[in-house]
Amino acid sequence: MAERNYNFKDTVLLEWGDTIVEHLKLDIEQFTTFDPKLNPGFVTELEQKVARGYKEGGDELNVAKLQEKTEAVEKAMQECRTYFKKLKYWVLDAFPGKKAIQKQFGIGRFRNITGNQTKMIQFMEGLSDTIIQHQAALEATGIPKDIIKQPAILAQTLREANKIQELKKGTRTVDTAERVEQLNELYAIFQKVNAAADSVFDELPAKRDLYRAPSRTGSVAAEEEQEQIQQEEEEEKLVL
Repeated sequence: MAERNYNFKDTVLLEWGDTIVEHLKLDIEQFTTFDPKLNPGFVTELEQKVARGYKEGGDELNVAKLQEKTEAVEKAMQECRTYFKKLKYWVLDAFPGKKAIQKQFGIGRFRNITGNQTKMIQFMEGLSDTIIQHQAALEATGIPKDIIKQPAILAQTLREANKIQELKKGTRTVDTAERVEQLNELYAIFQKVNAAADSVFDELPAKRDLYRAPSRTGSVAAEEEQEQIQQEEEEEKLVL
């Protein structure tokens, strides 16, 4: 999976983009003089890219969508569990003491099925055949007709919910990788503008600082200052 080329939050990156765009609107003539490619059209395009970065919502949106699919699977699983509890009553009524037949209906082994979607789908799919095989004995107990027909419906519902969930898991990985690439592209553009500002405003330090990258704490120049301090300390050690 693609990795971020920056060490702060995506929201901080996008806020930095907003800041750069607004300053560029005021300073674009100086930048264009330095590099003709940094012109009003460049600013317009950059503003659109930053806006798209906000609009796409990030991985949190993907997580929320996946959670929605997961909840649908759990709902379908719970419906299967509730159904089994009802069916169990009628199976025990129809086949008292007949452990082998009871086992065909999942009695005594359902606990190994109840926590896994794939196992539950397989169980519910096979349950329809088991019910048909013993339908006469079940109907003799007065079992409601909807319980007879329900396994196939529940199996299909769970199967569809599980399929959609698995599909979303895969697309989430793709969506996240594409978004990281997009944000890395923005970061590279911001770095380019930042580098240009170093020359455009070489005699105006306060103005130059407006384009610097944010630190992880949110202060504009703290990270770069810390790196410079560490470098100076290393140079002093070499001198000593």
